[in-house]
Amino acid sequence: MLIKLILLLLFPIFLFANSQKDVLLLHSYNIGLKWTDNITKGVKEVFAKYPDYELTTECMDSKKINTKSYFNTLKKLYEKKFSSRHYKVIIVADNYALNFVVNNHKKIFNNAPIVFCGIENYEDMKIPENIKKQITGVIEYKQITKNIQIILKVIPKLNTLYIISDDTLSSLAIKNQIIEESKQFTDKINIIYDNKIDINTIAGKINKLPKNSAVLFTSLYRDIKGRYIIYNKLRQLFTNSKFPIFAINKIHLGEGIIGGVAVDPVEQGRLAATKAFELIKDKKKIQDIPIDTPDSKYYFDYNVLNKYHIDFENIPENAIIINKPKTFFEEYRKVIDNTFLLMPIFILLILGLVVNIIKKIRLENRLLEQSKLDKVLLNNIQSIVYWQSIDDKLLGCNDALCTVLESTKKDIIKKDIKEIMPEINKIFSDNKEFIEEMEIVICLGAKQFDALIRRKKYLNKDNEEAGVVTIISDITQIKKLENQRKKNEQFLIHRSKLSEMGEMITSIAHQWKTPLIEISTIAQELLYKRSRKSFTQEDSKEIVDDIMTQVQYMTDTIDDFRDFVKPSISKSKFEINSAIVDLLKVVEHNIKYNYIDVHLDFKNNKSFTIFGYPNEFKQCILSIINNSKDSILKRKQTNESLEGKIDIKVEDENNHTYVYIKDNGIGIEESNLEKIFEPFFTSKKGGDGFGLYMVKLIIEEKMNGTIQALKCNQGAIIKICINK
Repeated sequence: MLIKLILLLLFPIFLFANSQKDVLLLHSYNIGLKWTDNITKGVKEVFAKYPDYELTTECMDSKKINTKSYFNTLKKLYEKKFSSRHYKVIIVADNYALNFVVNNHKKIFNNAPIVFCGIENYEDMKIPENIKKQITGVIEYKQITKNIQIILKVIPKLNTLYIISDDTLSSLAIKNQIIEESKQFTDKINIIYDNKIDINTIAGKINKLPKNSAVLFTSLYRDIKGRYIIYNKLRQLFTNSKFPIFAINKIHLGEGIIGGVAVDPVEQGRLAATKAFELIKDKKKIQDIPIDTPDSKYYFDYNVLNKYHIDFENIPENAIIINKPKTFFEEYRKVIDNTFLLMPIFILLILGLVVNIIKKIRLENRLLEQSKLDKVLLNNIQSIVYWQSIDDKLLGCNDALCTVLESTKKDIIKKDIKEIMPEINKIFSDNKEFIEEMEIVICLGAKQFDALIRRKKYLNKDNEEAGVVTIISDITQIKKLENQRKKNEQFLIHRSKLSEMGEMITSIAHQWKTPLIEISTIAQELLYKRSRKSFTQEDSKEIVDDIMTQVQYMTDTIDDFRDFVKPSISKSKFEINSAIVDLLKVVEHNIKYNYIDVHLDFKNNKSFTIFGYPNEFKQCILSIINNSKDSILKRKQTNESLEGKIDIKVEDENNHTYVYIKDNGIGIEESNLEKIFEPFFTSKKGGDGFGLYMVKLIIEEKMNGTIQALKCNQGAIIKICINK
């Protein structure tokens, strides 16, 4: 029972451990070291294909510090960090990391499978058999023989080869290999192996080598004084060397070395990560995954080869050369490939362009035709048309301007307006505000005339003011016709007034009968009194007062008539109420004589004031009242008991004053509601058709109002609307 309980408690831990998808990458050196960074790059290239797996990277930094106490401290740290982790695989890079994992395989790394890379002399390493069965990887083999052979081929006259190394663990691992493999060439060249390097003197050593020398660089992380060498120092050494430097590691390519048969750390990392996933994903047994030793490749730098005047004929054909000038095909390979891929699209685009060009040509032809048509239209306009720039330069004009100025377009285009038309320029330059339209008498060229000038600003493509278009029309004849029309209108108005005067004189005649009879009676009474008794001064005064009362009445009647007849000189404000009342005084007797009742309704007893011609307004009201009177009299012919009525109503709304004149006469047929204001239209026997036409002319043209006949069930309604 106790065993079952323990298994139950441990099962989630085992389940979590098995569900982890972690891989540890343990580097011997530090991040920032080109070798380390390139191995990491190769590993990550493979991991990019498996995003559900997490890569943990750890660096031992053994190039900078490799004391025993440091490794003991590191062991304690890693024990805390990794002993509770169960990695699917541990990828180790270089000898320090492999030794550390082997020595702590069970205690810290929980017997996880090991995949190594960057390991030299693996067969000579003392690894327990039980652990060796859990290891596979990629060996880093430095091709010393091949490098010396290629140096001899590249530099045929070589007499001295200077080999640079140091005393770090990785360098000591291949020290014997370098010495042994270089012995086979001692009969041909002088070989110097130096692993006691002082970074401050090495450049001088190299530059003092004899003529036709070369350098083979293996590694240099620490100098003889134990100083860690930053890579910038090596870069300066490669760049400033008097003799070509070859290297066995690709990390130095592009930093000043000429080339060599080099190990590629990116390839080391990529192959190691691939083997790791063969274990994880493909479920292969580690014994079935062989340890590989990839072949090193030939690498060279084109720029450095040129620097040392190396004959390219001596470079192997299979060599990889960086910085080599690209051929046209290589440089534009993507463009060429994309061109072929996009060829169908290009063809469609070309076809589209051809269609657009054809459309453009057709459009240009239409525009040319339109331009020619516009030119014909412009030059057939009798008015002067020209357009000027914002700085008052003449940009174009029609033939009319050239005719008036007696000049050609070539003579006036692009000249200042003030030079061509000084009077026109002065008119508008003296005004600060832009004038769009004006009438003025001008002198242009040798011609003086009444002109209507219209101007409009035009804009450019950015909606900014670009200039002004001006049209000058000769309105001399129009002015003459307008003056003649006004004279004719005045004649018609006067004629209409004379017609109304006839009605008023008839009314006055009726009004004067009474006072004349009174005066006649007074004269007879005077004769009678003088014959019967003595005639006193008091009697004389009484008779004179009676006579003067009647004369005054007749004088007032004549004054009212004279005020009506006298035309208004100019527009003025006047009161509608008094105008209508004064008018009715003149025609009151004639209206009452025909038994017609006139009713006035000034809304809310308000005083209504308008702006216009008071006497002409009275004439309009009188003409309408006379028409109403005639309509009522005509109806009375068939209905003698009819009580004639004329209602005059005045009201206002917003900025308008309305006058309604309604009668109960025979009315207006619906089809004639608009015709009654036309000249020569009349329904009266012997009428001339000018009365209401003159009313419309005065109301609409002189007083800016409107007049209309409204539909009515009985009689007629005339509506007048005038702005206040």
